[in-house]
Amino acid sequence: MAEEYTLDKCKLLAEKAASASDLPFQCKKYPEAVKSANIQRQDTSKGAYAGMQGGLAAQANKKKGRQSHAQIQRRLTNSRRFTKQN
Repeated sequence: MAEEYTLDKCKLLAEKAASASDLPFQCKKYPEAVKSANIQRQDTSKGAYAGMQGGLAAQANKKKGRQSHAQIQRRLTNSRRFTKQN
């Protein structure tokens, strides 16, 4: 038995679909659902430092005691750190 797609059900699917091609074939007969699926959606997820300048993000990390990638790299790759002779 095929699942029946009503206009309301197709509109709900269209809200979550990235494009009209993601909709089931039965929903493509409803122009309203196809139109709402074609609307470009903006990504609303924000990064941890969204809107902060690079320097401010570095200062925030320094306050929290986090090392930068370069600091970690230097700490882990310095092979002469414990073998250096005077």
